[in-house]
Amino acid sequence: MVVLYDDRPEALTGLKLAALSLRATSPGLDIRAMVPGASDRFRTWATAHGITVMDAPDSLRATGWDVKPTVLMHLLDEGADPVLWFDTDIIATRDIRPLLDPHPGEVLIAAEEYYWGYHQCSPVRTTTLGLEVGRVLPRSINSGVLRVSAVHRPLLEAWAAVLATPEYAAAQDAPIPRRPIAYLGDQEVLGGLLGSSGYSGVPLVQLRRGVDIAQCFGPSGFTVKERWAARRRLPALVHAMGRKPWSRPERGTGGLRRRLGSEWEQLHLDLTPFVSAARPHVADLDEPADWVEPATGVGRLFAHVGSPALREVPLALLDTAQRGVRRALRIRQVPA
Repeated sequence: MVVLYDDRPEALTGLKLAALSLRATSPGLDIRAMVPGASDRFRTWATAHGITVMDAPDSLRATGWDVKPTVLMHLLDEGADPVLWFDTDIIATRDIRPLLDPHPGEVLIAAEEYYWGYHQCSPVRTTTLGLEVGRVLPRSINSGVLRVSAVHRPLLEAWAAVLATPEYAAAQDAPIPRRPIAYLGDQEVLGGLLGSSGYSGVPLVQLRRGVDIAQCFGPSGFTVKERWAARRRLPALVHAMGRKPWSRPERGTGGLRRRLGSEWEQLHLDLTPFVSAARPHVADLDEPADWVEPATGVGRLFAHVGSPALREVPLALLDTAQRGVRRALRIRQVPA
């Protein structure tokens, strides 16, 4: 079973794209959508496309990303085993089962965080939680794709317990640079637990960034090297981290810096591989999808580059340079 969850009306475009891509590339998958307060129009759309709409469990108190462990435990309790969580800003470009099926159910499957993710290969998430270090993960966890089975219930319970603490809630109210690294978000907590002595025995496989999943967080999240390797075929999964193409920033407002930032983001959203991956499915969205067309002149020019992975390389090179300089100068953008 694959579960897609979102409680934000503005995110339903992504949920529908994720569902359509899974249905097209992995026929026969049991795809469930959990949308609190789902409208009749959405339910009608889902039924027409073979998607089962589920009600949220009574035990659900969290919102946003923090619902993951609760939703997964609910589905396991209902008899689904294993269950695959699939973020609503991910598109499948081909059958995902070859990435999952070779690994037995006791193996927890997640993804690698994008290249610029902070504190890679570090026990800091575990130590910040006050736990004993049992292993150091070579790559940080990205929980956009997460397969669990019944044997992982103790881990899911521990994860949900941390997400329900006052310390975690207080961290979520703080600006991102001021949050302790382990409380930055739900996946940081999961990574901290998996690195602890209590859960270091949980077998873990991470989908490889740039190979299995394109982590498109800004132009250089999907790195130039990864793009070149994917020039003939995109990874099986394309993840639109950060701002979504269907939710573009306003143009021409604010000061010069804000306007330049908006144009940069517009260009990124014109050329991100996510748009190319989404294009085959937009006709079935039952909503306007003019966001798949470039909004900038430069975007329209580069859209003619044949490979979706290579269209954004000039931006990726510039973004790599500025991120590299900021990292070298230790300009703090994320928690220490």
